[in-house]
Amino acid sequence: MLITDKIGYSNLNPYPSVTNNNLMTRKLKDKLANLDFRHSSVEEIEKIFSNEILGHTRPTINISPDGLFRARIITNTKEDDLQTTKSIWYPNFREIDQKYHQLNRCSDIGQNFFYSSNYLEAVIKELNPKNGDLIIIGIFHKKFPETKIRSQYAGIEALKTNPKENSELKGYKYISESDKIIEEYVSSKFQDKVAEGEEYKYKPSIAFSNILLKNECIDCLIYPSVASDLKSVNYGIKANFVDKFLYCQSTYIYTIKKSGNEFELIPNKYGKRIVFDKKDAKNSIIEWKENKASEKQQTIKYCL
Repeated sequence: MLITDKIGYSNLNPYPSVTNNNLMTRKLKDKLANLDFRHSSVEEIEKIFSNEILGHTRPTINISPDGLFRARIITNTKEDDLQTTKSIWYPNFREIDQKYHQLNRCSDIGQNFFYSSNYLEAVIKELNPKNGDLIIIGIFHKKFPETKIRSQYAGIEALKTNPKENSELKGYKYISESDKIIEEYVSSKFQDKVAEGEEYKYKPSIAFSNILLKNECIDCLIYPSVASDLKSVNYGIKANFVDKFLYCQSTYIYTIKKSGNEFELIPNKYGKRIVFDKKDAKNSIIEWKENKASEKQQTIKYCL
């Protein structure tokens, strides 16, 4: 069931001096379109958003997903570093050399964040591995069946085109023209195709993600997968929510064969058993088992 929330309420806006009449206009849309994202900080962009969209209404929903996929390239990773589910958890940047920190769709440099999808195809395409790469895949479930994740959408019009996945949005109507203008702009930034070296283009979607997730009640952003041509859905979840309420149930290692317009996933190993760590789920031990020769013939193929 959809609920509508207003930005600027429930601690969504950290700049309380602005007034409720200061909504986003087409003039502001043009202003943002001309903003130099390469040289502007995420904080500067966030402040522009926050000062202008106070009172903007967005749909919120409580979801209860199971079977969220994550994937990671492990081509040069030591076997010792793949012995627990920490190897497929969100990356903890406090433990990672700063030279590997970078901007992403919803997260700033050094910000811990859990990216996932309910489709394996989507996470493989988002990862975009090279021919010969090894990848690890983890499937995450809720620790408690009754767990709900309060979520916001980003990219409503694209998500509405897949009613099977997002049936709640089918009849959604914007409360005001301003809400529609804001969503059009937000959607465009969540759907930008960003080339390597142009990660600064993520700054607007990061800024808007920060605004939405400042609300302590919101733990997830639902947005279309650009790598899947907007046909699949991504779930970006706060790191602390994952630590408290999710666990990795299954793990697999595949070798990637990439040729022409196709990915082929060749089974390599699988987690025969995962010994769950009740104190810290990411430290659960994976007991790996090599796939048989016959099993390695059972490949998975996806078109690019």
